[in-house]
Amino acid sequence: MAVSNVLFNNVGMQVVGGPLEVKEEDWDKLMTVNVKSMYLTCRAVIPQMIRQGGGSIVNNSSTAGIRFTYANVAYAASKGAVKQLSQNIGVQYAAKGIRCNSVMPGYIATPRITDRLRKSNPNDYDDKIKERQMNVPSGKLGSAWDVAYAVLYLACDESKFVNATELVIDGGQTASVTGKVWGQ
Repeated sequence: MAVSNVLFNNVGMQVVGGPLEVKEEDWDKLMTVNVKSMYLTCRAVIPQMIRQGGGSIVNNSSTAGIRFTYANVAYAASKGAVKQLSQNIGVQYAAKGIRCNSVMPGYIATPRITDRLRKSNPNDYDDKIKERQMNVPSGKLGSAWDVAYAVLYLACDESKFVNATELVIDGGQTASVTGKVWGQ
């Protein structure tokens, strides 16, 4: 597996709530962290990739950018923006040998998520994890390794014809209709 010039933009913060609950200053901070930082990093790296004959950019988006999961309007909007940022860069710089794709993780059992659920629901943490698992056709949450291997694939030369698209990593959740909505 050959890996060339690679940028993996892996950043994100979350503010839970809808338009009435999210404060404007929190919206602005989230957009700066989740979108503007990726834009600025791409802007800094693309000239070097052009000089070196190409490269691969992988931006971390989320299934929240393409499907309602629960009330997190700022996060969902930011991750939808990351998807479009990636497509635009991928198309614009394809002739220069630069590919840009996004990964869209779904319910991944990372410490940030499990710690937040544990703190907000100490008495029913196990039930909250089971509820999330029930929303995934595979019946389990993904791991950080599931995302890492997808990023590695998009970064390596074996994916040289994959460009300006997104790779959903969610155990089939966005393709299914469960009738359940997390957080409601």
